[in-house]
Amino acid sequence: MDAYAATLEAQLGGGVVTDLQVFGRLLPSPTPPALDVYPATPFQEPATYGPGRKALFFIVRARVNTPDIEGAQDTLLAMMDPSSAQSVEQALLADRTLGGVVQRLSLVEGPSEFGVFVDPDPRGGLAYLGCTWRTLVYV
Repeated sequence: MDAYAATLEAQLGGGVVTDLQVFGRLLPSPTPPALDVYPATPFQEPATYGPGRKALFFIVRARVNTPDIEGAQDTLLAMMDPSSAQSVEQALLADRTLGGVVQRLSLVEGPSEFGVFVDPDPRGGLAYLGCTWRTLVYV
């Protein structure tokens, strides 16, 4: 998951997506715009090539803050647009080995439709607008 974060940070950080927070784990309380990466369901299955090889599934989630709903949606739409400089898809597919950590990365589905993700803070979490991509890596 850290390799995902490093790849996304290298491709989209540094002002491509302004003030982007990237985290290689599930991030319960982001500072949007944010990308986090966590295991999908199902998480793994045997790969069809080579003994001991595994296919692992991960979710890449983008979230934006809702107070500036128009600006937030513009940012999220840019991350969803495969032809945009802010494209999460392009960032992921720019290095399909995640820096040599995996055999190959593929985008399985996504981006999803807009959804609301609620921060699990027991004192009353914030709601974030976001979407997800489901990815597959072979290790």
